Order: sequence, then C-alpha cells, then structure tokens
Amino acid sequence: MCINYRLSPVKDNINKKRAKVGWYAQVLTKGTIDTRELCADIASKCTLTRSDMYGAIAALSDAIAEKLQDGYNVYIDGLGTFSVSAGSDVVEDEKDIHNKDVRVKGVKYRAAVDLKNSLKKAKFAKAKKGDARKYTYGDRYRH
Repeated sequence: MCINYRLSPVKDNINKKRAKVGWYAQVLTKGTIDTRELCADIASKCTLTRSDMYGAIAALSDAIAEKLQDGYNVYIDGLGTFSVSAGSDVVEDEKDIHNKDVRVKGVKYRAAVDLKNSLKKAKFAKAKKGDARKYTYGDRYRH
C-alpha cells in the first residue's frame, strides 16, 4: 500500500517573469471511503457485524456532537481530539458582543500521537503522468 503523489510547480505570483521557482509533492487521493465501506472493512477484522459497526459509528457521531455542544473537547484513544472553534464579527467595544453574535466556525481535529506515529511508516509512490485523479485535500464527502 502506498500513498500516491505528484509533483506540482511552485509559482511566483509576484514576479510574472518567473513562472516556476520549484516543485513540491501533492497527495493524489484514491477517493473517499464512506461509512458503509469502513464498517464492512472493520467487521471483516472483528466479531462485530457491519450493522453493529454502523450503529456504533452513528452513536459515536451523535455523542461527539452532543459533547461538543456542551462545551467539551472529545479525545478518542488512538484517533485524536475534536474541538469546536467559534467566531464573531469584530466590534470596537466588547459590550457589543452578545451570545447570539457568536457562531461555530468549525470543528477542529488534532490527530493522536499514536496515529501520527503510525503514519510515519507510510510509503509513497510517484503517480504516473495522466493519472485521472486530481489532487484533493480530502474528497468531498458523499452524503
């Protein structure tokens, strides 16, 4: 198993005379594994059925959302920590920020050290020219 990559040019957007100033590696994803596929894969490696896994993942997703809404960070052994990031408009006087003005910007994820360490063992392979998959920073999820 390898992670495919391609080389992409680094462009100098300030000096138009120099089109390329170097190269860097970009991951080429093979696609996105959805919950059904993930459950089937996990079920093949343990005594739980695919349906059991689907139910567990759905319950985990609900529990994480509930704990995040309650103001907690959620750490899952071997996976990492989920936390909420919030934001509001910038105002001149702090008295102008009210509860209704604060909104969730997103959910942050920090990978567990064990997960990061296991990925250090990953092998990479340069993709062949004309590979059909384009670089994506994580596929759009299929919902």
